[in-house]
Amino acid sequence: METETALIVLLGILVVILACILIARIRKEKKQTTAIRHMNLSEFSNFLRTNSLDGTIQSVASKVSELLKKSFGCEVIIFLRKKRHFLELNFFYGLRGFDRCDFSLDYRWQLAQQLKADFLPRRFEQLKDLLPSQFYRRLNELHVDLYFPIFWRDNLYGLYFIRSTIETNSPSFNLLIAGLAQSLSAAYHIKWHESRYESLLKQLDDVKTLSRKEARVSQRLQTNILKLVRHHNSETIVSKLIGSLKKDLGISRVAYLYQDRRHEKSPLIFQEGVNRALEAPNPEAFHAILKLVAVGSSLEIDELAKRDRRLTNWARDLKDKGLKFVTALPLSYERAGVLAFSGEALSVINKQLQVLKPHISHLIDNAESYERLEEMSNTDNLTSLANQRYFSKRLEEEISRAKRYSRKLALIFFDVDALKTTNDKYGHLAGDEILRQVGQILRKTTRAIDIVARYGGDEFCIIMPESDVTTCVKFMERLKGEVAGWEFAIDGVPDRVRCTISQGGAVFPDHADDPKQLIHAADMALLKAKDAGRNTSLLYSPTN
Repeated sequence: METETALIVLLGILVVILACILIARIRKEKKQTTAIRHMNLSEFSNFLRTNSLDGTIQSVASKVSELLKKSFGCEVIIFLRKKRHFLELNFFYGLRGFDRCDFSLDYRWQLAQQLKADFLPRRFEQLKDLLPSQFYRRLNELHVDLYFPIFWRDNLYGLYFIRSTIETNSPSFNLLIAGLAQSLSAAYHIKWHESRYESLLKQLDDVKTLSRKEARVSQRLQTNILKLVRHHNSETIVSKLIGSLKKDLGISRVAYLYQDRRHEKSPLIFQEGVNRALEAPNPEAFHAILKLVAVGSSLEIDELAKRDRRLTNWARDLKDKGLKFVTALPLSYERAGVLAFSGEALSVINKQLQVLKPHISHLIDNAESYERLEEMSNTDNLTSLANQRYFSKRLEEEISRAKRYSRKLALIFFDVDALKTTNDKYGHLAGDEILRQVGQILRKTTRAIDIVARYGGDEFCIIMPESDVTTCVKFMERLKGEVAGWEFAIDGVPDRVRCTISQGGAVFPDHADDPKQLIHAADMALLKAKDAGRNTSLLYSPTN
């Protein structure tokens, strides 16, 4: 009797809790309906009309902010605008007592790729792995709900973070926010084209002001640079490009520092005419240099230390090596660069560099486009790992290298256990998501020198240079544990999915002495592992 009474009380409590949740949800949705109704058809039509007739960033951005506050119940609005290599605070609402530096981001390639998916607002948590921990923590403290980007084609112009008091999961909310984002993106894109046109006019004026001698130098420089278009490797172009600038501009000493913004590494250095090696600044110092030289022509080395004390030692190092000036010289949209040099005719050098910068950018873009096409032909679309074509090519290269230096090399094949069961239960999109996340696990588990590929279907392979039998076995055990411990989150599936893998490994030259035989050995070991049961790893043995 007491047990029945307790169950009835418990059920009553659950009913009350569910009722409270339902009432809260209904109130939130009602609040959304009321808020969106405030944005009547004529108001939204006026917004679109403003964008098409006026189209200035200021007018459209002001309307967007007004609508976010009035019609979308936004208590917090943070807009970061992209300025060269950074995303900096441009507009805010609902913030109190903060430091603007708290809302500044380095522009990273990985973040840009995530943002340029579409205009729809997405959950803020999806950016956790792409944002600095301090920045993410600051926005989390503000209870930010969503983010949405402002972009057009390859150009990212800004990023909104918002916190709304109304229901944000409905299609109407998402579509209306996407409409605002697209309209503001169009305004930014129009301004971008206008700026490019103004820049082109300025370049023409600069050319007109060149003397005959300067014009001949400019023509010779442009001709030499255009000759580099036949080179398809963007890295090899740099040394030839800087060499041409040094020769044709009469620069006695030059050091060029450049960094691929897709990677958080110290900048690379190419120097010519400088006797001793220049020490590269760390990424933080390099970003500080970029900010100082972002606007204007050339800056004296002494000014670096005066404007930012963190650069004192590095500026002294430049001076000790006979370098006098620094100027921004980006290779492309993705590659920031700084040119340090010494020369007498500074005004002429500045003029020539301003004229040449667009040509340099086009040159590198051409090489990078070729590299991207080549990379695409070697990349699996689903996992972004290497594909079978690239794997076969690299295996031959690595085995040839191992033979030449008498080194060992491990090859591992594995596939996902019972993926068909997952496809049958949740659909093939769920299976694809598991394969994509397996690619993530491989990227964080393998070394930089390893070659990881999707061989086909649910089968993956790993080439491990400089690896013997012991290393191969240890890695297979570690990878098996990583996958088994991973909770696969799949859209539309309420619970996290667990998976295991079966692996087969073989080592060159212990088990085979050419690529074809090594693949066969690893594949046979995989078949034995699958026969032995799931979540199993086996090393090849001809006796088994």
